[in-house]
Amino acid sequence: MVTKFIRWIGISLIVFLAVGGVGIQQFENYLNLMDREGNWTGMISLPGSIEQKFYDSRMMQTLDENAKDDKTVLLSIDEQSLKSVGRWPWSRMVWYDVINKLKTYGAKVIAFDVIFSEPELSRKEGQPSPDLYMAQAIADFQSVPGNKVIIPYYLTTLASSDDDISYKELPGELYNFVLNTKQAKQDVNLTEWRVAKTMFPVPDILKAEPGLAHITAYPDPDGVFRTNLVSVNVGDGIYMPSIGVSAFQYLTGESADLEIDSNGAAILKTKKGIMELGITGASGIRWAGSQKSYGYVSIKDLLASDGKDPKIKEKLEGKIVFIGSTATGAHDLRHTPIDAALPGVYTHMSVTSMLLQNRFFKPEEKSLYISWLILILGTFLMIGIQQFENAIADAIFVVVFGFSIIYVDIYHLIPRGYTLSLFFCLLAVVGTYSWNTLLNYYIGAKDKAFLKNAFGNYISPELIDQMYESGEPPKLGGDCGIITAYFTDIQGFSSFSEKLSATELVELLNEYLSAMTDILLEEGGTLDKYEGDAIIAFFGAPMPLEDHAVRSCRVALGMQNALLDLRKKWVSEGDKWPQIVHDMRMRIGINSGEIVTGNMGSAMRMNYTMMGDSVNLAARLEEAAKQYGIFTQVSMFTKDMLEDKFVMRELDTMRVVGKKEPVTTYDLLGEVGKTEEDLLTLQSLFHEALDLYRNQKWDEAIEGFNKSLEYENKRFPDLEGKKTNPSLIYIDRCNQFKENPPPEDWDGVFTLTSK
Repeated sequence: MVTKFIRWIGISLIVFLAVGGVGIQQFENYLNLMDREGNWTGMISLPGSIEQKFYDSRMMQTLDENAKDDKTVLLSIDEQSLKSVGRWPWSRMVWYDVINKLKTYGAKVIAFDVIFSEPELSRKEGQPSPDLYMAQAIADFQSVPGNKVIIPYYLTTLASSDDDISYKELPGELYNFVLNTKQAKQDVNLTEWRVAKTMFPVPDILKAEPGLAHITAYPDPDGVFRTNLVSVNVGDGIYMPSIGVSAFQYLTGESADLEIDSNGAAILKTKKGIMELGITGASGIRWAGSQKSYGYVSIKDLLASDGKDPKIKEKLEGKIVFIGSTATGAHDLRHTPIDAALPGVYTHMSVTSMLLQNRFFKPEEKSLYISWLILILGTFLMIGIQQFENAIADAIFVVVFGFSIIYVDIYHLIPRGYTLSLFFCLLAVVGTYSWNTLLNYYIGAKDKAFLKNAFGNYISPELIDQMYESGEPPKLGGDCGIITAYFTDIQGFSSFSEKLSATELVELLNEYLSAMTDILLEEGGTLDKYEGDAIIAFFGAPMPLEDHAVRSCRVALGMQNALLDLRKKWVSEGDKWPQIVHDMRMRIGINSGEIVTGNMGSAMRMNYTMMGDSVNLAARLEEAAKQYGIFTQVSMFTKDMLEDKFVMRELDTMRVVGKKEPVTTYDLLGEVGKTEEDLLTLQSLFHEALDLYRNQKWDEAIEGFNKSLEYENKRFPDLEGKKTNPSLIYIDRCNQFKENPPPEDWDGVFTLTSK
């Protein structure tokens, strides 16, 4: 009964996810209309993004390498042209020659994918501006009936606009190019944009009265350019065309009319068909082939010709000539479904080609209708077949159904302009199959484990392992909880390798690590790993320990005492070990907090380990102990969990390397009731001096730290004059603050500048 319930819950969730994915796509325009602020944009667009990636892979199979557009040509700013003409940007005199040559060859429309937003300052003395020469060439070209030059501009989103980079009011020149628009409701408009001041043509060029169209483009959330911003709202319900639309209009003389329904969804109507735009004014690009689908002429070849080259004339005469960059160095390459580095000008050419060839997508409603049909039919068939509990039949159905749908889509539906939501349709079928298969496998594995446990006392484990597979394998992932991270390191260990042979070093480390690990495991600690001489461990996982912080401090004291015993042993062994071994010290860092523990790595190889910000702090405390001359440093988070079972002295409130928030740390002195009197005196004197230091009574603090210094030296007499200690650190700080007092808002926090 429980198994059936789990089975149907899983199937229901999978079907719900699939239905939700298709449903969100169906109502995406309405959801976006309600979410004009964009708060849910990522969630709303996620199903569509997933579908788009799957659609891209299928669409690539339908591209026709032999497809041709005989009306559109690219005049390319390629690598050879850059070498021939010179470094970018080119003088307007170059464009003067280019436009004149195009006129000679009979081009009909010139569409620049090049911004002319800055006047050219270089000119010969007594000569007009090169901008005026270019304007004259445009005027001459347009003097031929039906000819037009289109100069582009760029837009900025309303959210990122300000009056310094965009026009608050629409430039007057643009009113000549407004799209014919029909709106169901005047207050329902497409997404609003502004014209960028920094990307608008210079006045001298505008004197020639060229056509103006925007070339703004933006990618989908995954960084892929799949759409073209065909029409944009530049404020007050005024709509401007993209350069692809303008080129189509000037070549054909037809009007492309915009219609916006009461829900804010738009369409662009031509005599040949309808292009759906949604609420953003963007249309998906229906790719026909590749770059080879369009005519191609290099600017180098055009400028080198005498104006009579028959091959060039055949390519350009009566055509729309897009001028854009294909050179890598021009930085106009875009990641598209058909090419990861497609020159951006081809996206504009594709829109023009779609309009000229009536190559539009089918209305979204038709594609969604077929998608719903496949989803419902496939899901019910899958569930029905599974009732026979025949795994082979299930697998055959999934394979046949999946491949059949994909085949029909690639060879019949995509070529006709349908965009099915096949990912979520197949998710329902494959997901239902996979869930049942996995659940059956899990139940089978549990049954085998039950048999293994039941017969383990009667049959050898080896024989049972041969008869049955093992139980559930460990899974990647972890659990989050409050536990204690524990780091140790041998002071100056890098110097040991200079004094010891490799064999001696291994022997020493094995003896040291064995002793320390035994203490760790006795207290229920979990060994994470060894990193050379370092021990990384934690307390409180996988077995929960309420007193994990107490155990960590008990282990720290035990390890320090064990190291003292080891040092005595090594000294007793005479000349076997050099002095550096006799003087070995270890540093320990302890911190408690929210830490993730679990199996981490790959599915093939994983380790039970810990991760989290609290882990990093423990490591930093171990490293920072060196700067204070102490050997066990504990964070305030751990101290707060110790229930006054240990004697500690407050060391400092510091900001460790890599952390913004300060943390108060403590020097672990011993357990309550077991701590030497001198250490208790050290604690008392140091705390008194620390209070004076924080009250900025420098001289009195120095006097207090000098008193505690005596007990610092008693604690580690062998380190006197060799290593620093907390009292010396604060005496030095007090002297520095006497000369350079801290600011008035000084909070006593000290920022470490090194690990």
